[in-house]
Amino acid sequence: MTAQGIVRLPTGDAADLGGRLLRQARELEEIRHRAGAVAALDWESPAGRNFRQYLAGRASAVGSAAELVEQAARLAEVCAAELGGALGPLAGSTGP
Repeated sequence: MTAQGIVRLPTGDAADLGGRLLRQARELEEIRHRAGAVAALDWESPAGRNFRQYLAGRASAVGSAAELVEQAARLAEVCAAELGGALGPLAGSTGP
């Protein structure tokens, strides 16, 4: 990590990070989907209805987190592509 708090990754590491983040986003989306399905059930008791409302709110929050993680994955992929493009002309270079 640099002094400004920016992490500098080699191209392959940035691409790997993007892939791992995308998998995490998909897992979060699956959790959101399952929680939403439970929240959609009809609950007979007041406590059950309260839980349903709570769970729907949590499912929404998990969905928002999944979107942010997916955005981070896309940014890591862009970073990897830009690093690859910037390093491309240097790859065949033998020095000054």
